[in-house]
Amino acid sequence: MPLARSTDPSPSASRDGLLAFGALAGALTALTLLADVELPVLVASGLLGLAVLGVVVRSTVRRRGEPYGPADRVTVGRSVLVALAAAFLPVGLAPLLGQDGGRPSDAWCWALFAVALPAWLLDGIDGRVARRTGTATRAGARFDQEVDAALLLVLSVALAARLGLPEAGWVVVIGALRYLFLLGLRLRPAWRRDLPFSSYRRVVAGIQGGVLLGALVPLIPLPLAVAATAVALVLLLGSFGRDVLWLERGARELS
Repeated sequence: MPLARSTDPSPSASRDGLLAFGALAGALTALTLLADVELPVLVASGLLGLAVLGVVVRSTVRRRGEPYGPADRVTVGRSVLVALAAAFLPVGLAPLLGQDGGRPSDAWCWALFAVALPAWLLDGIDGRVARRTGTATRAGARFDQEVDAALLLVLSVALAARLGLPEAGWVVVIGALRYLFLLGLRLRPAWRRDLPFSSYRRVVAGIQGGVLLGALVPLIPLPLAVAATAVALVLLLGSFGRDVLWLERGARELS
């Protein structure tokens, strides 16, 4: 039986949003106490984490027309982890801004890995919960995709730092490609069509998070991390290129 549609903000979504901010605030407090960095870096970390979570919670609380379900609650939990991972970025990037440059410490890589790994592993849980409870919605699917995209962007920036900036700046393309595609939709409205299901697209998308996480582990030699990330990027570019060609052919047929 389909859930009734709602036009008002869900009390559950608002409550979960407050809980998410509370959890992130506690984690940021712990980061402030444990991280040996200057105050401006800690302020930047807190602001970045809160900004990421704020965007996520805002999109959920302001949802109209589709209900907020248990799968969305899982995704909100994932978003707290993603926001905390984003808060780690200024701490790890701070050494790169010094006079001597450098790379993030192994301890930072391990800490970010520990936070991002459960966020990545939980990716398949929310969809499974939605299907089993009969609460799958288009809004929920978009919500899940945006959290995935934010996680990939955070991981790609972190890995680029580990591999060495600015030379490894190309790694950030993995995280930025989703947002570049959204920009393309604004510039090319004819692309605003639902893409057909593609197992290749799903597999390639899943590979990205696994490769970025694995390459972030300090035990992985840098040359191997570079090679694996380059292969992942080529696969991702091929997937996006195929989708863009399909959308462009459809746009020309309609014109």
